[in-house]
Order: sequence, then C-alpha cells, then structure tokens
Amino acid sequence: MKSARIAGVPENELLEWIRTSVSENRNVLSHGYQGQTFIFHRNGQRLVIKAPMGRGVAWFIRRWMLANEHRVYQTLAGIDGIPQCHGFLQKRYLILAYVEGTPIRHARIEDPEFFFNALLQLIQRMHAAGVAHGDLKKKDNTLVVEGKHPCLVDFGVAVIRKKRIAPLNRYLFHLFRKFDTNAWAKLKYNRQMDMMTAEDRIYYHRTFVEYAASWIKESYCKTRKFLIGR
Repeated sequence: MKSARIAGVPENELLEWIRTSVSENRNVLSHGYQGQTFIFHRNGQRLVIKAPMGRGVAWFIRRWMLANEHRVYQTLAGIDGIPQCHGFLQKRYLILAYVEGTPIRHARIEDPEFFFNALLQLIQRMHAAGVAHGDLKKKDNTLVVEGKHPCLVDFGVAVIRKKRIAPLNRYLFHLFRKFDTNAWAKLKYNRQMDMMTAEDRIYYHRTFVEYAASWIKESYCKTRKFLIGR
C-alpha cells in the first residue's frame, strides 16, 4: 500500500525528516512565539514547516496556535497573496508552500502605489472571508513577491469570525480588523502619519489598545533615559 503524499512528498518520509530536523536542530528557518520554522528542500520542492517547541503548557499553547493558523489557511484557501497550506500533519506540524518573497522591511518595491493598493485589497478580501490577522505591525509578516505583489504570513494570533452569536469573538474580530488597516497605513507612510492623504485616512483609526501601548512605550523610554542617560 502506497504512503499518502503531502505536496508530492511521501508522508512518512516527510515526517521522518521533520523529526530528525527537530531533534538535531537542523534546517531551521526561524524561531517565533509558536515554535520553530523549518525549510524542506528536496528535488526542487520547497516547503515551510512549523513545529511547536517546548514542554507542558507552553507546548500545548503553541500547538493550539498552529491549529488556529491551520484553520485560518483553510478559511482563506484560494486567495492570491495567501500561502497554500498542505495540511496539519499529526495535528502538530503545519505544512505550507514556500513563498519566494522578501519581508517588507528589507524589500525594494518597484511601484509603491500599486503595491499598497494591492495590499489593502488583499487585507479587505481576508476580512471579507472572515479572518483578521491582528499582527501586521510586524514587518516580517508582509512579504513582497517579485518586487510588487503582497503576501501575508504568520496567522498564529489571527481571529476567525464565528457564524454563531459570540460577542467576544465579534469584538476581537472588529478590533483586529482595525489593527490590520492601521498597520497598512503605517507601512505605507512609514509611520509618518502626518503625510497621510484624506483618502487613506478613512482606514486609520487608532484603538485604545494602541494608544495604551504607545503611552507605555513612551513612558518606559523616558524613564530609562532619565535613569541611565540614554
């Protein structure tokens, strides 16, 4: 009986590769709050694999975040600018298609107006599908593909809008939607918000959470400068 295949790779072969990479700390692409991300490259096939790390409660929380991210990718399947998901192997390893892109913080964008219009449309399609990312302020979560196309990654804290009556879920979904459009405006104007056009200002509404976070950060910096002089 033939083994099941994931993106053309035999499942048992991929699982053995993952276990070896985790145990020997090899093929690591990055570390994050969900755990480790590995890059699989064989016979021209490249995959990104996320694995929960740690033990006990920390491991279960990270695994839950990966499960949530898997549900997000299922919800957003087929939308251009969202990586293809190949499954949640053994309910612990998230398998994604590799995207040849550059984090926006390091990218050279050929046509900024075209790119940011496309990024806004992608965010709006994501919201219409019932998902709010919530962490686009991190510049590593927005990729630039071929110098002009946006791609969104890392949906670990994303909120999926529930169809049933769920007040807390609806509140978080609407709050995270504001986070997303606010992050878009900050990325487009590189935090020089006084340069924002009236047309774009309708997408920027700072939330109480953002005001509070900004106040805490400013207070910390002022206190630190007063105490140590820098």
